[in-house]
Order: sequence, then structure tokens, then C-alpha cells
Amino acid sequence: MNKLIIGLLLVAAAAGAFFLLRRKKENVNNNPVHKEWIIGKWKTDTVIPGDSSFNTYRYDFQKEGLVVRSLNDSVMTDTANYAWNNASELLWKQNAGDTTGRTFTIIQLNADSLQLKAADSSLLLFTKIK
Repeated sequence: MNKLIIGLLLVAAAAGAFFLLRRKKENVNNNPVHKEWIIGKWKTDTVIPGDSSFNTYRYDFQKEGLVVRSLNDSVMTDTANYAWNNASELLWKQNAGDTTGRTFTIIQLNADSLQLKAADSSLLLFTKIK
């Protein structure tokens, strides 16, 4: 009798885990990223490992796929490019001709917040500058 109860509990736990994981995957796919929300000026406080100056930059994402990076809104700037890999991935490239770059998964993108996850699992949080 005890073995039967333990067996039923294991089956119920497995079924619950299956449905929970299945529902999580459906939620990710049902929430499309509004790609046009990335357009504009952003700042960040998150530090990429190995780049402690990352949080002092401002990023201007432009419609053409260009990112203008400036140091605290100074005149000195440099540029990079971005492209969309798929619905929830952003490819950051050094120039428009690059076929490779750094891939970031979009965790959250709304009108005033952008959260990216790098391949090394570091999280980048951008806040839109008004």
C-alpha cells in the first residue's frame, strides 16, 4: 500500500512539473518583443565583467541599427551596430558588415526598461533617458 501511494505521488509530481515547464515556455513565446521600443537613448548601471567603465556610457539606439555610445553625454562618441537574430535575441556587432557579434537575449523590453542577458549569464539593465 505504501509503495502505491509513493508511486502515485511521484506520478503527480512529474505531471505537475511537466505542466509548469510547458506553461513557462508558452508564456515566453506568447510575449512578442516590441522591437521599436529599443529606439532612443539609454543609460545603464550594470557592469559587464571585464569592462568597469560600462556604466559611464550612454547608448543611443537608432532605427537604422546603429548604436552611438558616448561617455556621459560628451561629444566624443563611438559606434556599433545591432541586429535582431530572432524575436528575443539582439546581436551587437562592431560594424554593419560583421556576421558575428555578441548575442544578448532580451529578458525585458518596455518603454523605459531594457534587460539583456549575455552568453556568460551576466545581466545588463538599461534605463531610458527622458
